[in-house]
Amino acid sequence: MNISVELVKQLRDITMASLKDCKESLVEAEGDLNKAQEILKKKGIASAGKKWDRETKEGKIGYLIKDKKIAVVKLGCETDFVAKNDLFTNLVQSVLDIAINHEVSSFDELDDSVKTQINETIAEIIAKLGENMKVLQLFVKTIPSEDVFVYTHAGSKLISVIYYNSIAWDVSEEIKKVALQVAAMDPKHLTIDHIPAEHISLMTKEFEEEVKASGKPEAVMPSIVAGKLNKKYSEIVLHEQGYMGDETQKIKNIIEGKATLIGFERIGFAN
Repeated sequence: MNISVELVKQLRDITMASLKDCKESLVEAEGDLNKAQEILKKKGIASAGKKWDRETKEGKIGYLIKDKKIAVVKLGCETDFVAKNDLFTNLVQSVLDIAINHEVSSFDELDDSVKTQINETIAEIIAKLGENMKVLQLFVKTIPSEDVFVYTHAGSKLISVIYYNSIAWDVSEEIKKVALQVAAMDPKHLTIDHIPAEHISLMTKEFEEEVKASGKPEAVMPSIVAGKLNKKYSEIVLHEQGYMGDETQKIKNIIEGKATLIGFERIGFAN
């Protein structure tokens, strides 16, 4: 069947597939543009499967807030070049749009039909851009506070989410400082009370053994261990961290009387 160059180019503009694949699909579809698109879609999903074992160390993190819910997705690809492509950016949004109605803590928790819908959507873009792409992290949750603030670092490779309740009229500057702190310092717990008791017990035992090994008198052990614990808290507990813009102030002092922190999330790529 004779397929015009104009029709091949039209299909390419729509699908971003190669000219060769466009022509072959139009021949198979006997010149029907819509059928040719469906053929390319099926071929794309099949070819995407061959790429799914490739590493995806680059990518983008996106979020969507809707109806008191927040969805966050970390979508991986192979190169930074593709991560900056508009098709990839739009794909991040498409995944969020699909996921937002399903409250889950991970991609694996989604219903099979939803996972299939997301994977097929990703596969179409894999076919167009020629790189592996996959959901590396995803969660959807009801926002556990009156307010939420999201800080996105340059390139959308790192975001921090702060859940809080306002006390003062305008706390935007203070909450932004907290969000930057979480992004930069990567705390593990909100307050000391949020650290599991068994974790504190293990740290205490470890520090006691260190003090014993140093030969310090047993009488001073409790104060030395307490000092070591406080230093550790200043590293891993958000409230106890010194604010990176002014180490003389702890984060709990920054927000005191202005807001109550309820929780936080930090999602990023290793690089």
